[in-house]
Amino acid sequence: MIRRLLCIWWPRLDLNDIESRTFRRHLIAALSEGVYFGCMSMAGFVLKKALSASDFQITLFFALQMSMFMFSSLGASFLTHKNHRTFILVAAFVGPLSLLSVLLCQKPYFLIVIIAWVHLVVAIYLPAQNMIFRTNYRKQSRGVCFARARMVALALSSVAAWAAGMILDWRSSAFPLIFGAAGLFGFLAYMTYRSMPEIETPAPTITNQRSFPYADFFSILSSDRFFRRYETYFFFYGVAFMMAFPMVPIFVNDSLHADWKQAAQVFGVIHPLVMIIFLPVFGRLLDRTSVVPVASVAFFSLGLWPLILAFTSSMKLVYLAYVFFGLGMAGVDVAWMLGANTFAPHDRIQSYMAIHVTLVGLRALLAPFLGLLVKQNFGFRAAFGLSGLLLIGASLLMVHLGRQCSRENAAC
Repeated sequence: MIRRLLCIWWPRLDLNDIESRTFRRHLIAALSEGVYFGCMSMAGFVLKKALSASDFQITLFFALQMSMFMFSSLGASFLTHKNHRTFILVAAFVGPLSLLSVLLCQKPYFLIVIIAWVHLVVAIYLPAQNMIFRTNYRKQSRGVCFARARMVALALSSVAAWAAGMILDWRSSAFPLIFGAAGLFGFLAYMTYRSMPEIETPAPTITNQRSFPYADFFSILSSDRFFRRYETYFFFYGVAFMMAFPMVPIFVNDSLHADWKQAAQVFGVIHPLVMIIFLPVFGRLLDRTSVVPVASVAFFSLGLWPLILAFTSSMKLVYLAYVFFGLGMAGVDVAWMLGANTFAPHDRIQSYMAIHVTLVGLRALLAPFLGLLVKQNFGFRAAFGLSGLLLIGASLLMVHLGRQCSRENAAC
């Protein structure tokens, strides 16, 4: 029994030469990404506790950084397999390295703008990263390789977040150094992805997207009905998630009076450790089934996170909520990064991923402010409760989509 569980959690990898070389670089990139994510996980709480940002500024911070993803189609419209290395090189210099500017200015709105800029670069860069995953990994190994690399990143993220919390507890004014370190490690991660091996791939289909970057956005959603439904239900999840997520730093600071060490546990330590346990399970589920069951289980698990927060009166219950947050995000991580690959023809990977990422930006324009509006008029409990119910609803819709795909033998 134990051996069987270990095979699910850590299965033997049967990789070809390209996959092996890619996976080694993938693990190296994951080390740098982990430090980057761990340092950046404290950004919202830094704004609230160290810079005394208002509730509106906190909400604007999360809304702006996530809304940048709507520009992903701009990058995908010029991306080809031949120029993706150039994309990543430019992104490495103009993206994470810009965090070094926080050493020069520590105003709330400056930090908000800089991090939004970094996320804009990430949005344009993600289709290039996804192209590497799709072309260098076969379907049967993609989920497990991705999950294992993410486990490495999450382990380092937990350590980095814990260290950041200790440093900020010692001296809260040290946060510019933490963001500077995040920028350097983010740059190293980008450059490692750029060094991954190249293989020949079919030339992308020529469309009118170069004259209008969002041409593929409308044509794909109108023609691929299963992908359209998948993205619609993912949109519901995103609205629910973004309603609750910006409220948490405000809640734990204003209502529970969390210190820096407690904040580090919530925002950067607990849920990455839970994700490490469950990422391989979701990766295996993706390889054995498809992305729809992964998303359905993930959304339901994630729905318990805001429902627990709605009735929380102590940090211990917040920690419990973030156990379920980690469980849900393990599945969301797999579905978010690899879901578009399930639907995309081989020569349109970047276009499908760009649509997926662009919709993240669109829902970010509304959802965080909706959460703030509910909180201001009805309180934290109503905002968290509504978010939880919407997440469970999105899970049930994914179950329905899975049944439709099975009936029609569709690849989803």
